[in-house]
Amino acid sequence: MNTPPPLLASLLDPVPALPAKLAAAWDGASAWIIQYSVWMIVAAVLAAVTVTAVVQSRRSAQRRWHKGARLVAVLPPAGLDPAAALAGARRLWWDLPGLAPPRWKRLVTGLPHLAVEYHLAAGEDLAVCMWLPAPIPTSRIDAALRAAWPGTLVLDRATSAGPATVDSAPRAELVVTGGIVRHERPEHLPLRIPDPRTDAADPLRVLEAVAGQLADGESAVVQIVARPAVGRRLRRYRRTVDRLHSGRPGRRSALASFVSVLVRELMEIVTGSKSTAASHGADDRLARRLDPQHTEELREIRAKKLQPQWEVALRYYAATSAHGPDAADRVRGLADSLFGAFALLAGRNALARHRLSKPRAAIEARRMRRGALLSATELAALAHLPPRTDALSNGQARRVPAPIDATRHL
Repeated sequence: MNTPPPLLASLLDPVPALPAKLAAAWDGASAWIIQYSVWMIVAAVLAAVTVTAVVQSRRSAQRRWHKGARLVAVLPPAGLDPAAALAGARRLWWDLPGLAPPRWKRLVTGLPHLAVEYHLAAGEDLAVCMWLPAPIPTSRIDAALRAAWPGTLVLDRATSAGPATVDSAPRAELVVTGGIVRHERPEHLPLRIPDPRTDAADPLRVLEAVAGQLADGESAVVQIVARPAVGRRLRRYRRTVDRLHSGRPGRRSALASFVSVLVRELMEIVTGSKSTAASHGADDRLARRLDPQHTEELREIRAKKLQPQWEVALRYYAATSAHGPDAADRVRGLADSLFGAFALLAGRNALARHRLSKPRAAIEARRMRRGALLSATELAALAHLPPRTDALSNGQARRVPAPIDATRHL
């Protein structure tokens, strides 16, 4: 009787040959590790040194950015209507993505960010400030602001007459409440953009109303930190949008894709049909494409993708120097009003607030790790100059009830 070849015998009965193969593979791997152990140690040390050098370089660069940063006050021009305010903001955020440094420089020093801040104080108008790190020249921002809103005045915050706030008070003497705002749904879904012909859905209109309700010793700050979205984050976002337009899930890992394909193949083997999963998937994609609501959603997602993208972090806080049982409730109500200003943008997507343990310290640090992805138009709806119409300057504004403090002692 002829004996089968070793290869055929191992295929017919793989269990007895498995321990020998594992032992041989282990011996080979051990010999390879011993032979190249020196090179492996050198490669590991070089990788550790490179990562440490890059981390230290980025930290030192960020310290230089904050050390040489400037805080400027932006004074809007007179007669700025809501349509011009939003149109200028769109021009501004379409223009500023050019501030991103080259790829090699981003790898070494990171990507700088800027901050737009709205300062609210009792008895003062809404003040708009911009925090600029050292790599961003003030002249570049000044030119962009004047191009967006002709007649805008940019002043150094240290020399400009800003509103009298309680921010200079020690932290222990203040009751502070605040939070951070993030996307409620996946970031490829856009926010609702207000109609530029009216200021009914303008978030700054709500902030101005909150500023009119502040009493002595109360203040509030809303901060929008933004940097251009470039590199891997932008490529991943665009791949997600392309998958949605092809009828596939927005985001899927390689492991999930492998498991899905494996399960599909096993089901085809068991059922003997190759058209079950494919036909149902094609029918589902066709039905979704024919759905008018889904088609409109895809159109808005595509329109967002075609614009410059920004990573945005939105923080806010309200503070008071008063103490007592009502102080915490007071600042909590003010903080809720601040968040309500941006809840007006809810549409396909919405902004949800989250707890921020030390809101005042986080806003004063002006740091950014990871933000939500917004288009230039969405960022313009959040960060723009407040309208200054002729009706507000010549006494033709509508009458409003007197503040509570004015009638409290009557």
